[in-house]
Amino acid sequence: MTDRQLVAVAGVFAVFLTACDQLFHVRTGTLVYHWGPQVWGQTVIVPVTFFVAGVAMLSVSRRVQPLEPHLRRVAPGLGLVTGAYLVSGLLDPELAAPYAIVLLALWGVRLGLRHERGIAVAAGLLIAVGGVLGESVLSALGEFDYTAPNVIGVPWWLFPLYLHGAFVAADVVALVRWQARVASFARRT
Repeated sequence: MTDRQLVAVAGVFAVFLTACDQLFHVRTGTLVYHWGPQVWGQTVIVPVTFFVAGVAMLSVSRRVQPLEPHLRRVAPGLGLVTGAYLVSGLLDPELAAPYAIVLLALWGVRLGLRHERGIAVAAGLLIAVGGVLGESVLSALGEFDYTAPNVIGVPWWLFPLYLHGAFVAADVVALVRWQARVASFARRT
Protein backbone atom coordinates (compact mmCIF):
# COMPACT_ATOMS: atom_id res chain seq x y z
CA MET A 1 0.00 0.00 0.00
CA THR A 2 1.48 3.32 -1.06
CA ASP A 3 1.30 6.43 1.08
CA ARG A 4 -1.22 7.93 -1.34
CA GLN A 5 -3.45 4.86 -1.08
CA LEU A 6 -3.10 4.91 2.70
CA VAL A 7 -4.26 8.54 2.85
CA ALA A 8 -7.21 7.79 0.54
CA VAL A 9 -8.32 4.77 2.58
CA ALA A 10 -7.88 6.72 5.85
CA GLY A 11 -10.11 9.42 4.35
CA VAL A 12 -12.82 6.86 3.59
CA PHE A 13 -12.44 5.42 7.11
CA ALA A 14 -12.77 8.93 8.58
CA VAL A 15 -16.07 9.59 6.78
CA PHE A 16 -17.46 6.15 7.63
CA LEU A 17 -16.39 6.26 11.30
CA THR A 18 -17.68 9.82 11.73
CA ALA A 19 -21.09 8.64 10.52
CA CYS A 20 -20.96 5.59 12.81
CA ASP A 21 -19.94 7.78 15.75
CA GLN A 22 -22.85 10.12 15.03
CA LEU A 23 -25.43 7.35 14.66
CA PHE A 24 -24.20 4.85 17.23
CA HIS A 25 -22.69 6.99 19.99
CA VAL A 26 -23.82 10.62 19.77
CA ARG A 27 -27.50 9.94 19.06
CA THR A 28 -27.65 7.16 21.66
CA GLY A 29 -26.02 9.31 24.33
CA THR A 30 -23.06 6.94 24.67
CA LEU A 31 -20.74 9.93 24.49
CA VAL A 32 -21.01 13.70 24.55
CA TYR A 33 -18.71 16.17 22.77
CA HIS A 34 -17.71 19.42 24.48
CA TRP A 35 -15.46 21.25 22.04
CA GLY A 36 -16.93 23.63 19.50
CA PRO A 37 -17.82 24.33 16.90
CA GLN A 38 -20.19 21.41 16.62
CA VAL A 39 -22.42 19.95 13.95
CA TRP A 40 -25.24 17.65 15.14
CA GLY A 41 -23.58 17.23 18.53
CA GLN A 42 -20.13 16.34 17.16
CA THR A 43 -17.16 18.65 17.26
CA VAL A 44 -16.02 19.47 13.74
CA ILE A 45 -12.62 17.87 14.36
CA VAL A 46 -14.14 14.38 14.68
CA PRO A 47 -13.38 13.52 11.02
CA VAL A 48 -9.81 14.77 11.49
CA THR A 49 -9.45 12.65 14.62
CA PHE A 50 -10.73 9.58 12.78
CA PHE A 51 -8.46 10.35 9.81
CA VAL A 52 -5.38 10.47 12.08
CA ALA A 53 -6.51 7.25 13.76
CA GLY A 54 -7.02 5.65 10.33
CA VAL A 55 -3.53 6.66 9.19
CA ALA A 56 -2.06 5.21 12.38
CA MET A 57 -4.00 1.94 12.13
CA LEU A 58 -3.21 1.46 8.45
CA SER A 59 0.47 2.31 9.01
CA VAL A 60 0.74 -0.38 11.67
CA SER A 61 -1.25 -2.77 9.49
CA ARG A 62 1.15 -2.40 6.57
CA ARG A 63 3.40 -4.77 8.52
CA VAL A 64 0.72 -7.48 8.62
CA GLN A 65 0.44 -9.69 5.54
CA PRO A 66 -2.87 -11.62 5.61
CA LEU A 67 -2.70 -14.64 3.36
CA GLU A 68 -6.14 -14.09 1.86
CA PRO A 69 -6.34 -10.50 0.64
CA HIS A 70 -9.87 -10.77 -0.65
CA LEU A 71 -13.18 -9.01 -0.27
CA ARG A 72 -14.51 -12.18 1.39
CA ARG A 73 -12.53 -11.21 4.52
CA VAL A 74 -12.90 -7.44 4.37
CA ALA A 75 -16.68 -7.24 4.05
CA PRO A 76 -17.57 -9.62 6.93
CA GLY A 77 -14.89 -8.06 9.15
CA LEU A 78 -16.17 -4.56 8.45
CA GLY A 79 -19.72 -5.76 9.06
CA LEU A 80 -18.72 -7.29 12.38
CA VAL A 81 -16.93 -4.12 13.53
CA THR A 82 -19.87 -1.96 12.44
CA GLY A 83 -22.31 -4.24 14.25
CA ALA A 84 -20.14 -4.26 17.38
CA TYR A 85 -19.92 -0.46 17.20
CA LEU A 86 -23.74 -0.26 16.96
CA VAL A 87 -24.25 -2.65 19.88
CA SER A 88 -21.80 -0.61 22.00
CA GLY A 89 -24.11 2.37 21.60
CA LEU A 90 -27.29 0.45 22.41
CA LEU A 91 -25.83 -1.53 25.30
CA ASP A 92 -26.82 -0.97 28.91
CA PRO A 93 -23.66 0.50 30.49
CA GLU A 94 -23.79 -2.17 33.22
CA LEU A 95 -23.12 -4.77 30.52
CA ALA A 96 -19.87 -3.15 29.38
CA ALA A 97 -17.60 -5.76 31.01
CA PRO A 98 -19.54 -8.83 29.76
CA TYR A 99 -19.74 -7.25 26.30
CA ALA A 100 -15.98 -6.71 26.36
CA ILE A 101 -15.50 -10.39 27.24
CA VAL A 102 -17.78 -11.46 24.35
CA LEU A 103 -15.85 -9.23 21.92
CA LEU A 104 -12.53 -10.54 23.24
CA ALA A 105 -13.67 -14.17 22.88
CA LEU A 106 -14.89 -13.48 19.34
CA TRP A 107 -11.53 -11.87 18.55
CA GLY A 108 -9.81 -15.03 19.85
CA VAL A 109 -11.92 -17.15 17.49
CA ARG A 110 -11.14 -14.85 14.57
CA LEU A 111 -7.45 -14.95 15.48
CA GLY A 112 -7.54 -18.75 15.49
CA LEU A 113 -8.86 -18.69 11.92
CA ARG A 114 -5.98 -16.53 10.68
CA HIS A 115 -2.59 -17.76 9.54
CA GLU A 116 -0.58 -14.68 10.49
CA ARG A 117 -1.34 -14.95 14.23
CA GLY A 118 1.87 -13.59 15.77
CA ILE A 119 2.05 -10.38 13.82
CA ALA A 120 -1.74 -9.99 13.97
CA VAL A 121 -1.62 -10.14 17.77
CA ALA A 122 1.25 -7.65 17.94
CA ALA A 123 -0.39 -5.23 15.51
CA GLY A 124 -3.79 -5.66 17.14
CA LEU A 125 -2.44 -4.99 20.61
CA LEU A 126 -0.51 -1.95 19.40
CA ILE A 127 -3.61 -0.56 17.68
CA ALA A 128 -5.94 -1.36 20.59
CA VAL A 129 -3.66 0.10 23.27
CA GLY A 130 -2.96 3.15 21.09
CA GLY A 131 -6.65 3.65 20.35
CA VAL A 132 -7.73 3.35 23.97
CA LEU A 133 -4.94 5.63 25.19
CA GLY A 134 -5.66 8.12 22.41
CA GLU A 135 -9.34 8.27 23.29
CA SER A 136 -8.48 8.50 26.98
CA VAL A 137 -6.19 11.48 26.32
CA LEU A 138 -8.76 13.23 24.13
CA SER A 139 -11.37 12.71 26.82
CA ALA A 140 -9.01 14.03 29.51
CA LEU A 141 -8.35 17.08 27.32
CA GLY A 142 -12.09 17.73 27.30
CA GLU A 143 -13.01 16.89 23.70
CA PHE A 144 -15.64 14.37 24.78
CA ASP A 145 -16.79 12.15 27.61
CA TYR A 146 -18.25 8.68 27.53
CA THR A 147 -21.39 8.81 29.66
CA ALA A 148 -20.48 5.52 31.38
CA PRO A 149 -16.68 5.16 31.44
CA ASN A 150 -15.15 2.18 33.23
CA VAL A 151 -11.40 2.75 33.16
CA ILE A 152 -9.22 5.76 32.19
CA GLY A 153 -12.29 7.56 30.86
CA VAL A 154 -13.42 4.86 28.40
CA PRO A 155 -15.73 1.81 28.49
CA TRP A 156 -14.39 -1.74 28.86
CA TRP A 157 -15.59 -2.75 25.39
CA LEU A 158 -13.41 -0.18 23.61
CA PHE A 159 -10.20 -2.25 23.75
CA PRO A 160 -11.61 -5.39 22.09
CA LEU A 161 -13.49 -3.23 19.58
CA TYR A 162 -10.14 -1.83 18.48
CA LEU A 163 -8.75 -5.38 18.27
CA HIS A 164 -11.46 -6.21 15.73
CA GLY A 165 -10.77 -2.95 13.91
CA ALA A 166 -7.12 -3.98 13.61
CA PHE A 167 -8.16 -7.06 11.62
CA VAL A 168 -10.19 -4.87 9.25
CA ALA A 169 -7.28 -2.48 8.79
CA ALA A 170 -4.90 -5.36 8.00
CA ASP A 171 -7.35 -6.93 5.56
CA VAL A 172 -7.98 -3.61 3.78
CA VAL A 173 -4.23 -3.05 3.41
CA ALA A 174 -3.85 -6.54 1.97
CA LEU A 175 -6.77 -6.01 -0.41
CA VAL A 176 -5.38 -2.70 -1.68
CA ARG A 177 -1.96 -4.32 -2.22
CA TRP A 178 -3.54 -7.24 -4.06
CA GLN A 179 -5.60 -4.95 -6.30
CA ALA A 180 -2.47 -2.93 -7.11
CA ARG A 181 -0.64 -6.14 -8.12
CA VAL A 182 -3.56 -7.23 -10.30
CA ALA A 183 -3.69 -3.79 -11.98
CA SER A 184 0.06 -3.85 -12.53
CA PHE A 185 -0.12 -7.32 -14.06
CA ALA A 186 -3.01 -6.26 -16.32
CA ARG A 187 -1.03 -3.26 -17.60
CA ARG A 188 1.94 -5.49 -18.48
CA THR A 189 -0.13 -7.98 -20.44
